Amino acid sequence: PNNKMAKEDEDPSVYLENVVFPTLLPGIEETLRVAKKTERRKRFNPLDYLSSYLYRHNPSKTGRLDVSFEEIPFVKDEWALRPRPPLPLSARLTEEEAATIIQAYYRGYRVRCLPPIQQFREWRKGYWEEVEAITKIKQFWRKKSSVINKHSSP
Repeated sequence: PNNKMAKEDEDPSVYLENVVFPTLLPGIEETLRVAKKTERRKRFNPLDYLSSYLYRHNPSKTGRLDVSFEEIPFVKDEWALRPRPPLPLSARLTEEEAATIIQAYYRGYRVRCLPPIQQFREWRKGYWEEVEAITKIKQFWRKKSSVINKHSSP
């Protein structure tokens, strides 16, 4: 492989054709192949994959074929400064897991719409309002009795 640097008098298109494209184009092709094989909802970041491919297949460096994306030094440095946000739930769940969650929420919604459940919710709301009122009344009388006891003490 060519591991020459661009010379000042060299035409940029010649440099691209002789040095950059022989590594970049196979990397792009490999990225496309992997992307086609990957399930639509699976997490696949083509930029991460291409960066990893180019790092591992750099013609001027050897011994990098078994390095994962997370182990690349410049990736470690960047993530130390600016950690990557977590993947959205849609990228972390399988289709079956997502369907199960959606179904569970829908079943819960349907159950909460049933008339007996609505009646229970109304009763519970009234019950807690009553409990709150009783608590406030007790607190009021405790304060009043402590004030009365202070004034009635000799």
